[in-house]
Amino acid sequence: MNLSFAALDMTRDLRLSPSMYGFGAGVFFWGYLLCEIPAARLVERRSASFWLGWMLIAWGCAATLMGTISTVAEFYVYRVVLGIAEAGFFPGILIYLSRWFPQADRGRAVGALAVGLPAANLLGAPLSSWLLAQTWLHLPGWRWVFITEGIPSVIAGVLVILFLKNRPCEAQWLTKNEHQWLERTLAQEQAARPAAAAGGTRTYLQGSFLLLVLIWFLDNVGVYGFNLWLPMILRGLTGYSSSAVVFLSAAPFVGALIAAGVVSLSSDRRKERMWHTALPMIIFGSGMALSVVLHQNLWWSLGALSIAALGLTSGTPGFWAITMSSYAGSTHVAIITSAGALGGMAGPMLVGYLRESRGDFFGSLAALSFCVVLAGCLVLVLCRRQSLPTSTPD
Repeated sequence: MNLSFAALDMTRDLRLSPSMYGFGAGVFFWGYLLCEIPAARLVERRSASFWLGWMLIAWGCAATLMGTISTVAEFYVYRVVLGIAEAGFFPGILIYLSRWFPQADRGRAVGALAVGLPAANLLGAPLSSWLLAQTWLHLPGWRWVFITEGIPSVIAGVLVILFLKNRPCEAQWLTKNEHQWLERTLAQEQAARPAAAAGGTRTYLQGSFLLLVLIWFLDNVGVYGFNLWLPMILRGLTGYSSSAVVFLSAAPFVGALIAAGVVSLSSDRRKERMWHTALPMIIFGSGMALSVVLHQNLWWSLGALSIAALGLTSGTPGFWAITMSSYAGSTHVAIITSAGALGGMAGPMLVGYLRESRGDFFGSLAALSFCVVLAGCLVLVLCRRQSLPTSTPD
């Protein structure tokens, strides 16, 4: 998200057109796609704490180096490097969580990840707003956004390597009976997983698996198109200064933070996945469409974008609970997240192209809305027709 904040001034200094910025935002996923599957397999087969920690350190260093770019070519190259550094982290986290949380509790576990995005926006927006106004060492504020906000990831990576336990049997805070029960429960769930979903390479062509791939692609078109362009969309609506726009961009994520936590808790408590996945996606898309209809009134349009943000990540826990109940292998997870990476590439590029060709963001928001609403509808189709679980057993 720091890219979207910095871009308010960076695009002017580097003379980036909307399509050039959209391409640079999306090209991040070239590196992500290149390394995601091998990186995820490393996490599965080797020490998760070691590899996840080093991914965080590499990502933080690459993010900090973004503050040194001076040409368009450097912008593109550094974005690819950033993608390589981050590749495997999200699927690696999902694989790691599957070693610790039974299916009935997995929605809350993934929900903690889903809360992270709006929380980062809420914390990062005021900090970035302040940094954009600074000119330390005669450097523009957008450079300091990158330089300072990459450092916490490096620190977090070191802490992960030092303290994260790979499996329940390594956790000193669990008694012997507790970790034995947990590992026995996880092993039983693994053994009970549908045989068709554990049937090797044939599963990659199953209709249910291909639908999961398509859903995650479409959802990420919307998520990354929205996230990486939101400050610029708000500046187009308001005409405010960069610092004011960044501060204002935190508003939609207040509700998003609450919704991500509430939906994941509700999904686990009710043991229901389908509607807890589909409805947030449909709300996300509908909110973006509503903002187009209400664009002539700033505050109504901002309210619609806030409604959209309610569904930004709140459907993620349900989606991954559905997915991991049948396809928990590292390659399955990495293929689905790779499809999401393609969506993350397409979303910002689509917004940039439509912004440049139309002169406004309304066509972009309409296109993103269509993708996400379609993703939500496909979740309903998937669970109704493909015999994937709509609920989690006790």
